[in-house]
Amino acid sequence: MKNRLLVILFVSLCASAQAAAQTATTTPTPAQTPAAQASPTPAAKPQKPPSEKKKKYEALLEKAKKGEGEVDYGALRQAFFETEDYSPLSGMFAYRGLWGLVMQQNWPEAVRQAEAVLAQNYVDINAHMVAFIAHRQQGDTEKAKLHRQWADGLLASVKSGGDGRSPATAWHVISTSEEYAVFRSMSLRAVGQALIQNDGHSYDEMRVLDPQNNESKLYFNVDKPMSAYGRK
Repeated sequence: MKNRLLVILFVSLCASAQAAAQTATTTPTPAQTPAAQASPTPAAKPQKPPSEKKKKYEALLEKAKKGEGEVDYGALRQAFFETEDYSPLSGMFAYRGLWGLVMQQNWPEAVRQAEAVLAQNYVDINAHMVAFIAHRQQGDTEKAKLHRQWADGLLASVKSGGDGRSPATAWHVISTSEEYAVFRSMSLRAVGQALIQNDGHSYDEMRVLDPQNNESKLYFNVDKPMSAYGRK
């Protein structure tokens, strides 16, 4: 019986070895494996040259930064609005974060984020206001003065030509964030908004409270941001 079991075991081992040998002969060696073809490196997409509108904005901005003549802040805002970099929503995306850092008194981060916003849109009023406060708190009076000058100039350009008390005398903005920059500069708090149409134009009718909780209304002409939704 013992011999029979040994014979069966021997036969099984032989069969396993033969099967392994057959498998080994059918597997191609590395030399037989076809060489993998290198994936072609995708060609770099050529950068789109700046549009004429962007060139115009950048030329105006460079001139303003160099202090060459009186700065036309309204023209700068209009020129940026015409560029492909403009978005009616981007300013409000940054607004909460910027002013949140002021509330936290995180001055280094406030400077960093304000400068990041201005690198994309140098006519963002809230970014200049926050940069002014943060630089002042850190003792950098020169940079604080620069951003205060820009914030004041941009705000004045928004409020030129009217008092904001009616649709006929509304302030013209290129973004909702400009409205909130006006509120900040006047120590007002927005408590309500209605989009109204009047004489073929669109207006934000904003209910605001002053520090004594007196309520009033301000009007902003929003033809420009409304026209830009969906713009490519």
